Amino acid sequence: MTCIAVVRQENKIYMAGDRGASDENSMLTLKAPKVWKTGQYLIGYAGTMDGERIRLNFKPPAPEGNIDKFMYTKFLIYLRDFYDRWWVDVSKDSDFGMIVCVKGRIFEHSAVDMSLTEYDLDYLAMGSASEFALGSMYSTQKQKNGRNRVIQAVGAAINFSTSCTGPIDTVSI
Repeated sequence: MTCIAVVRQENKIYMAGDRGASDENSMLTLKAPKVWKTGQYLIGYAGTMDGERIRLNFKPPAPEGNIDKFMYTKFLIYLRDFYDRWWVDVSKDSDFGMIVCVKGRIFEHSAVDMSLTEYDLDYLAMGSASEFALGSMYSTQKQKNGRNRVIQAVGAAINFSTSCTGPIDTVSI
């Protein structure tokens, strides 16, 4: 499955992700990363394999004005239209989600209900091994290097979960 980890530290956001694709019986390594930068955004995905279509084709609009209003209106409408146009699974059985970072903000998104949530934390993780990454980021809060923190977080997920595997990819903004 997946582990995506993100940290906001010293006016920068760092994101890391593994490359595992697993089911109950097997683990394969994806060729392409699950985290990327596009325009002013960092995006990482977990769940179904719709992420590759999104990475290659989704070019979100530049943020404008009040970031809350923009993200909860124009961004979500643009994203929903994209899902419809590119056949992304948004059914109740879908487990597709993303972490979306823009303008120093960190949002968690679920395709099933088109939710977009921001938490009162400077770090976030998603995917099947997110609990390992969250524990790692909590315990490394005093470290000064945000990139190392997300790499350690995804490394912990790879080490302790059978549903994650390397390599670890990183992006920052």
